[in-house]
Amino acid sequence: MTNQSRTGAHWATSSTPPNNWRVELAILNNVRWYQALFAAHGLTSENNDRAWWSFENAPPFHSNLVVRAADLSPAELASLVAAIDERPRPGGWSVKDSHACLTLESLGFNLKFAAEWLWRDAHAPSIRRAPPTLDWRPVHSASQLRAWEAAWWGNSRNEAPKRRARQFPHALLSSPDHAFFAGHLDDQIVAGAIANRSPGAVGLSNLFAPPAFADEAWAAVVDGITHAFRGMPIVGYERGDDLLRVQRAGFISVGALRVWQRSV
Repeated sequence: MTNQSRTGAHWATSSTPPNNWRVELAILNNVRWYQALFAAHGLTSENNDRAWWSFENAPPFHSNLVVRAADLSPAELASLVAAIDERPRPGGWSVKDSHACLTLESLGFNLKFAAEWLWRDAHAPSIRRAPPTLDWRPVHSASQLRAWEAAWWGNSRNEAPKRRARQFPHALLSSPDHAFFAGHLDDQIVAGAIANRSPGAVGLSNLFAPPAFADEAWAAVVDGITHAFRGMPIVGYERGDDLLRVQRAGFISVGALRVWQRSV
Protein backbone atom coordinates (compact mmCIF):
# COMPACT_ATOMS: atom_id res chain seq x y z
CA MET A 1 0.00 0.00 0.00
CA THR A 2 1.39 3.35 -0.99
CA ASN A 3 1.78 5.89 1.80
CA GLN A 4 0.17 9.23 1.00
CA SER A 5 0.18 12.47 2.93
CA ARG A 6 -3.08 13.76 1.50
CA THR A 7 -6.12 13.16 3.68
CA GLY A 8 -8.90 14.64 1.61
CA ALA A 9 -11.72 12.49 3.02
CA HIS A 10 -14.03 14.12 5.53
CA TRP A 11 -16.10 12.38 8.18
CA ALA A 12 -19.78 13.09 8.55
CA THR A 13 -21.96 12.12 11.48
CA SER A 14 -22.72 8.42 11.18
CA SER A 15 -26.32 7.29 11.32
CA THR A 16 -25.17 3.89 12.59
CA PRO A 17 -25.15 3.64 16.40
CA PRO A 18 -21.82 2.56 17.90
CA ASN A 19 -21.38 -1.14 18.65
CA ASN A 20 -24.31 -2.08 16.44
CA TRP A 21 -23.66 -5.81 16.27
CA ARG A 22 -26.39 -6.38 13.69
CA VAL A 23 -24.71 -3.97 11.31
CA GLU A 24 -21.34 -5.58 11.95
CA LEU A 25 -22.74 -9.01 11.06
CA ALA A 26 -24.30 -7.57 7.90
CA ILE A 27 -20.99 -5.96 6.91
CA LEU A 28 -19.11 -9.21 7.55
CA ASN A 29 -21.63 -11.09 5.44
CA ASN A 30 -21.22 -8.60 2.60
CA VAL A 31 -17.43 -8.90 2.77
CA ARG A 32 -17.63 -12.71 2.71
CA TRP A 33 -19.77 -12.51 -0.43
CA TYR A 34 -17.22 -10.21 -2.05
CA GLN A 35 -14.43 -12.64 -1.17
CA ALA A 36 -16.34 -15.58 -2.64
CA LEU A 37 -17.36 -13.82 -5.84
CA PHE A 38 -13.90 -12.39 -6.52
CA ALA A 39 -12.30 -15.79 -5.82
CA ALA A 40 -14.77 -17.47 -8.20
CA HIS A 41 -13.56 -15.05 -10.87
CA GLY A 42 -9.92 -15.80 -10.04
CA LEU A 43 -9.47 -12.28 -8.65
CA THR A 44 -7.35 -11.57 -5.59
CA SER A 45 -8.43 -9.45 -2.64
CA GLU A 46 -7.20 -8.46 0.80
CA ASN A 47 -9.07 -8.04 4.04
CA ASN A 48 -8.64 -7.04 7.67
CA ASP A 49 -10.94 -5.69 10.36
CA ARG A 50 -10.56 -2.18 8.92
CA ALA A 51 -11.38 -2.72 5.25
CA TRP A 52 -11.66 -5.16 2.36
CA TRP A 53 -10.09 -4.23 -0.98
CA SER A 54 -8.96 -5.55 -4.34
CA PHE A 55 -6.57 -4.12 -6.91
CA GLU A 56 -8.30 -6.12 -9.68
CA ASN A 57 -10.99 -4.97 -12.09
CA ALA A 58 -14.16 -5.61 -10.09
CA PRO A 59 -17.17 -7.47 -11.52
CA PRO A 60 -20.11 -5.18 -12.38
CA PHE A 61 -21.99 -3.68 -9.42
CA HIS A 62 -19.13 -4.42 -7.00
CA SER A 63 -16.73 -2.04 -5.29
CA ASN A 64 -12.96 -2.22 -5.10
CA LEU A 65 -12.97 -1.00 -1.50
CA VAL A 66 -15.36 -1.82 1.35
CA VAL A 67 -14.71 0.31 4.42
CA ARG A 68 -15.51 -1.91 7.42
CA ALA A 69 -14.40 0.27 10.36
CA ALA A 70 -16.34 3.39 11.27
CA ASP A 71 -13.14 4.88 12.68
CA LEU A 72 -10.94 4.30 9.62
CA SER A 73 -8.69 7.34 9.58
CA PRO A 74 -8.47 9.77 6.64
CA ALA A 75 -4.83 8.75 6.20
CA GLU A 76 -5.71 5.04 6.04
CA LEU A 77 -8.46 5.70 3.52
CA ALA A 78 -6.33 7.98 1.33
CA SER A 79 -3.57 5.37 1.28
CA LEU A 80 -5.95 2.63 0.15
CA VAL A 81 -7.50 4.85 -2.51
CA ALA A 82 -4.06 5.81 -3.84
CA ALA A 83 -2.97 2.17 -4.00
CA ILE A 84 -6.09 1.13 -5.90
CA ASP A 85 -5.67 4.13 -8.23
CA GLU A 86 -2.27 2.83 -9.33
CA ARG A 87 -4.04 0.44 -11.71
CA PRO A 88 -6.13 2.28 -14.35
CA ARG A 89 -9.76 1.15 -14.58
CA PRO A 90 -11.93 2.03 -17.58
CA GLY A 91 -15.21 3.32 -16.19
CA GLY A 92 -13.83 4.10 -12.74
CA TRP A 93 -14.43 2.27 -9.47
CA SER A 94 -16.38 2.60 -6.23
CA VAL A 95 -16.07 2.61 -2.44
CA LYS A 96 -18.67 1.09 -0.13
CA ASP A 97 -18.92 3.22 3.02
CA SER A 98 -20.42 0.63 5.36
CA HIS A 99 -21.31 3.10 8.11
CA ALA A 100 -22.41 6.07 5.96
CA CYS A 101 -19.85 8.22 7.74
CA LEU A 102 -17.63 9.44 4.88
CA THR A 103 -17.81 12.25 2.37
CA LEU A 104 -15.38 11.54 -0.46
CA GLU A 105 -15.83 14.38 -2.95
CA SER A 106 -12.36 15.73 -2.21
CA LEU A 107 -10.88 12.37 -3.24
CA GLY A 108 -12.70 12.52 -6.57
CA PHE A 109 -15.81 10.48 -5.75
CA ASN A 110 -19.50 11.27 -6.15
CA LEU A 111 -22.27 9.73 -4.10
CA LYS A 112 -23.80 6.94 -6.18
CA PHE A 113 -26.54 5.85 -3.78
CA ALA A 114 -27.50 5.52 -0.12
CA ALA A 115 -29.15 2.41 1.30
CA GLU A 116 -30.19 0.71 4.55
CA TRP A 117 -28.74 -2.37 6.19
CA LEU A 118 -31.51 -4.90 6.84
CA TRP A 119 -32.09 -7.49 9.55
CA ARG A 120 -34.66 -10.25 9.96
CA ASP A 121 -34.59 -12.23 13.19
CA ALA A 122 -33.96 -15.95 12.93
CA HIS A 123 -37.22 -16.75 14.70
CA ALA A 124 -39.41 -14.07 13.11
CA PRO A 125 -42.89 -15.39 12.30
CA SER A 126 -43.54 -16.81 8.88
CA ILE A 127 -44.90 -14.43 6.27
CA ARG A 128 -48.58 -14.99 5.63
CA ARG A 129 -49.27 -14.87 1.92
CA ALA A 130 -51.38 -16.41 -0.79
CA PRO A 131 -50.08 -19.54 -2.55
CA PRO A 132 -47.23 -18.52 -4.87
CA THR A 133 -47.91 -17.92 -8.53
CA LEU A 134 -44.35 -18.82 -9.49
CA ASP A 135 -42.74 -22.24 -9.17
CA TRP A 136 -39.75 -21.70 -6.85
CA ARG A 137 -36.80 -24.09 -7.10
CA PRO A 138 -33.16 -24.07 -6.01
CA VAL A 139 -30.44 -23.81 -8.65
CA HIS A 140 -28.16 -26.86 -8.67
CA SER A 141 -26.35 -27.15 -12.02
CA ALA A 142 -24.13 -24.96 -14.15
CA SER A 143 -26.75 -24.88 -16.92
CA GLN A 144 -29.45 -23.82 -14.45
CA LEU A 145 -27.14 -21.06 -13.17
CA ARG A 146 -26.56 -19.81 -16.72
CA ALA A 147 -30.33 -19.59 -17.22
CA TRP A 148 -30.69 -17.86 -13.84
CA GLU A 149 -28.01 -15.32 -14.77
CA ALA A 150 -29.63 -14.60 -18.14
CA ALA A 151 -32.86 -13.76 -16.33
CA TRP A 152 -30.94 -11.67 -13.78
CA TRP A 153 -29.32 -9.64 -16.57
CA GLY A 154 -32.69 -9.23 -18.24
CA ASN A 155 -34.28 -7.62 -15.20
CA SER A 156 -34.61 -3.84 -15.34
CA ARG A 157 -32.87 -3.25 -12.00
CA ASN A 158 -29.59 -4.57 -13.40
CA GLU A 159 -28.65 -1.79 -15.79
CA ALA A 160 -26.32 -3.18 -18.42
CA PRO A 161 -22.69 -2.15 -17.83
CA LYS A 162 -20.19 -1.86 -20.65
CA ARG A 163 -18.62 -5.20 -19.77
CA ARG A 164 -20.98 -8.16 -19.73
CA ALA A 165 -18.75 -11.10 -18.94
CA ARG A 166 -20.07 -13.98 -16.83
CA GLN A 167 -21.18 -12.53 -13.49
CA PHE A 168 -21.75 -15.66 -11.40
CA PRO A 169 -19.26 -18.47 -12.14
CA HIS A 170 -20.61 -21.94 -11.46
CA ALA A 171 -17.87 -22.49 -8.85
CA LEU A 172 -20.17 -20.61 -6.46
CA LEU A 173 -22.49 -23.62 -6.48
CA SER A 174 -19.84 -25.86 -4.94
CA SER A 175 -20.04 -24.17 -1.53
CA PRO A 176 -22.71 -25.13 1.00
CA ASP A 177 -22.64 -21.49 2.10
CA HIS A 178 -24.29 -20.31 -1.14
CA ALA A 179 -27.77 -20.90 -2.50
CA PHE A 180 -29.46 -19.58 -5.63
CA PHE A 181 -33.27 -19.47 -5.76
CA ALA A 182 -35.24 -19.28 -9.02
CA GLY A 183 -38.90 -18.43 -9.60
CA HIS A 184 -40.29 -20.04 -12.77
CA LEU A 185 -43.29 -19.04 -14.86
CA ASP A 186 -44.15 -21.55 -17.60
CA ASP A 187 -40.71 -23.13 -17.07
CA GLN A 188 -38.93 -19.82 -17.67
CA ILE A 189 -36.97 -18.15 -14.86
CA VAL A 190 -38.43 -14.71 -14.20
CA ALA A 191 -37.33 -14.10 -10.59
CA GLY A 192 -34.56 -15.09 -8.23
CA ALA A 193 -32.14 -14.25 -5.46
CA ILE A 194 -28.89 -15.37 -3.83
CA ALA A 195 -28.22 -16.40 -0.23
CA ASN A 196 -24.74 -16.52 1.29
CA ARG A 197 -23.94 -17.76 4.78
CA SER A 198 -21.31 -16.16 6.97
CA PRO A 199 -20.62 -16.40 10.72
CA GLY A 200 -23.80 -15.32 12.48
CA ALA A 201 -26.06 -14.52 9.51
CA VAL A 202 -27.25 -15.36 6.00
CA GLY A 203 -27.21 -12.63 3.38
CA LEU A 204 -30.00 -12.12 0.85
CA SER A 205 -28.87 -10.28 -2.28
CA ASN A 206 -29.42 -9.86 -6.01
CA LEU A 207 -33.17 -10.35 -5.72
CA PHE A 208 -34.96 -9.65 -8.99
CA ALA A 209 -38.55 -10.08 -10.12
CA PRO A 210 -41.10 -8.39 -12.37
CA PRO A 211 -43.06 -5.78 -10.38
CA ALA A 212 -46.15 -8.00 -10.30
CA PHE A 213 -44.20 -10.71 -8.48
CA ALA A 214 -41.92 -8.57 -6.28
CA ASP A 215 -43.75 -9.14 -2.99
CA GLU A 216 -44.07 -12.83 -3.72
CA ALA A 217 -40.35 -13.04 -4.48
CA TRP A 218 -39.36 -11.53 -1.13
CA ALA A 219 -41.69 -13.87 0.74
CA ALA A 220 -40.65 -16.96 -1.22
CA VAL A 221 -36.92 -16.31 -0.89
CA VAL A 222 -37.22 -15.64 2.84
CA ASP A 223 -39.04 -18.96 3.18
CA GLY A 224 -36.35 -20.69 1.12
CA ILE A 225 -33.51 -19.23 3.18
CA THR A 226 -35.29 -20.07 6.44
CA HIS A 227 -35.52 -23.71 5.41
CA ALA A 228 -32.05 -23.95 3.86
CA PHE A 229 -30.22 -22.22 6.71
CA ARG A 230 -32.29 -22.94 9.79
CA GLY A 231 -31.93 -20.84 12.91
CA MET A 232 -30.01 -17.98 11.31
CA PRO A 233 -31.00 -14.32 10.91
CA ILE A 234 -31.15 -12.85 7.40
CA VAL A 235 -29.28 -9.68 6.47
CA GLY A 236 -28.80 -7.53 3.39
CA TYR A 237 -29.30 -3.98 2.18
CA GLU A 238 -31.81 -2.23 -0.02
CA ARG A 239 -32.96 1.21 -1.08
CA GLY A 240 -35.92 2.92 -2.71
CA ASP A 241 -39.19 1.08 -3.24
CA ASP A 242 -37.75 -2.23 -2.06
CA LEU A 243 -37.46 -0.84 1.49
CA LEU A 244 -41.25 -1.03 1.75
CA ARG A 245 -41.27 -4.56 0.38
CA VAL A 246 -38.65 -5.80 2.83
CA GLN A 247 -40.62 -4.36 5.73
CA ARG A 248 -43.59 -6.42 4.60
CA ALA A 249 -41.23 -9.42 4.53
CA GLY A 250 -40.33 -8.92 8.20
CA PHE A 251 -37.06 -6.98 7.90
CA ILE A 252 -36.08 -3.90 9.88
CA SER A 253 -33.53 -1.23 9.00
CA VAL A 254 -30.56 -1.29 11.39
CA GLY A 255 -28.12 1.19 9.85
CA ALA A 256 -27.13 3.18 6.79
CA LEU A 257 -24.49 2.72 4.10
CA ARG A 258 -23.36 4.66 1.05
CA VAL A 259 -21.60 3.81 -2.20
CA TRP A 260 -19.27 6.38 -3.74
CA GLN A 261 -18.32 6.25 -7.42
CA ARG A 262 -15.25 7.61 -9.16
CA SER A 263 -15.76 8.07 -12.88
CA VAL A 264 -12.94 8.20 -15.43
